[in-house]
Amino acid sequence: MTERSNSTIILIVIILIVASVLFYSYFMGQLLWGIIVAVMIILIAGMLLFLPIIADPLSSSYYRGNEKSESFGIESTCLGDSRVYERPFFFIGVPLIMIAFGGVFSKYESIFSIAYESGTTLVLYHGLCFVSKDDKLSIRGKWYRGKKLGIQGNIVVADRVENLSSGIVFARQ
Repeated sequence: MTERSNSTIILIVIILIVASVLFYSYFMGQLLWGIIVAVMIILIAGMLLFLPIIADPLSSSYYRGNEKSESFGIESTCLGDSRVYERPFFFIGVPLIMIAFGGVFSKYESIFSIAYESGTTLVLYHGLCFVSKDDKLSIRGKWYRGKKLGIQGNIVVADRVENLSSGIVFARQ
């Protein structure tokens, strides 16, 4: 299923839930409370649907229009060690001022730079990818211009990184 069809299914489920809340509250004589609950459901669902677009601009269809090509593969030299960080992407729980009851789920992402076409290019890999300075790399992924993200130069969102120096392959299925 595509991201767009998932959003459509979620939207239909939300509409059915809101309609059933309003229908139930109308017949129970509590229409005002039903309207308040329906508005809260719509606000929470709207935040959950649009939060990934705000949090990860490279995954949004707005940014995808600026790709140089669909997919490509290059061989290059790494200019520095990769940095691996944990990025929170989903929260379930109840936030109370500074304390939250629930859980934060996160993903690992790796970032490093490579020498490409007499310049540097930033490589983002969604997952763990350990590379060191001066490693020879073969990278496959999508190419983006960095101006919309405030980066001078280009960005590669890698699907596959092969470290030719050590023989380790990092690939997303």
